[in-house]
Amino acid sequence: MKTVEAPFCKRCLLGETDMQEQLQGIRELIGLLPEEQKTPPALYIARLKTCRQCNHLVAGTCARCGCFVELRAAKQALFCLDSAPKW
Repeated sequence: MKTVEAPFCKRCLLGETDMQEQLQGIRELIGLLPEEQKTPPALYIARLKTCRQCNHLVAGTCARCGCFVELRAAKQALFCLDSAPKW
């Protein structure tokens, strides 16, 4: 019996792909951030929502800058590196 692979999801975050090891590593890094450096939860969710609608999102990474969007969005001082920043 042939195994059918899930289709590649261009506009998915890591949690929505089969890259669970990478996601776990990202969550660990986010957990290590000092609280004063973390983005507030509502803003974090809004940033990820914006990234999900972006053409540069490719399976949890930004094709424009190469970051893992979940990690970049979690750091309050960081911003979108698109030519017209979205957040």
